[in-house]
Amino acid sequence: MKILVTSGATREPIDAVRFVSNISSGATGAALADALAARGHAVTLLHGEGAVLPRTVADTRRFGSTADLRDRLRALLGAGDCDAVIQCAAVSDYRPDTVEAGKLTSRADEMILRLVPTPKLLPELRSYAPPGGRPLFVIGFKLTAGADEAAQAQAVARLFAAGTVDAVIHNDTATLGQGAARPFHAWRNARTPPETLAGQAALAGWIDRELERHAGRKSR
Repeated sequence: MKILVTSGATREPIDAVRFVSNISSGATGAALADALAARGHAVTLLHGEGAVLPRTVADTRRFGSTADLRDRLRALLGAGDCDAVIQCAAVSDYRPDTVEAGKLTSRADEMILRLVPTPKLLPELRSYAPPGGRPLFVIGFKLTAGADEAAQAQAVARLFAAGTVDAVIHNDTATLGQGAARPFHAWRNARTPPETLAGQAALAGWIDRELERHAGRKSR
């Protein structure tokens, strides 16, 4: 299968040298790209500036801002030859309303940034693929911060309610320091409890099985 993986953080420019971003390293997306390529899939990785890169995937492409990522997703998915997209990138929720062409002064006593929302890309992904093309399997990621189980489930349910994802992978900032054993919660829908997967290798295996299920449904 041909799979598009996104990873890392967007960077929303403030001026010529500063930006608003987040803590995503891109490590999970890079690991998934390598693991899925090892399973025989043709993988393209779209990664943020400074993100961890895969060891074996040659087709890697860089993005900057949310707008840049959006344009690149439209171009790649618009070709109509992708079977699945794994939206692992951490997309900024807000961007500066205006961008200074040069460098803002560092001598001001204070500086106030006005932030405006960025577009939500996950609900748009299917619309980027051409009508009548390959059915696109969409996996979204959801990160919560110190949320209890009920709040985590509600956050995931909102993604499914939009009707634009086939599966959701959830984790919480409370587990970010657990390294290779960091748990991921894999949801097929919002009605049944998720599978808890220990680490990136287990997550890659789960995704590979879901892709095979999707391929089986297409062939019927």
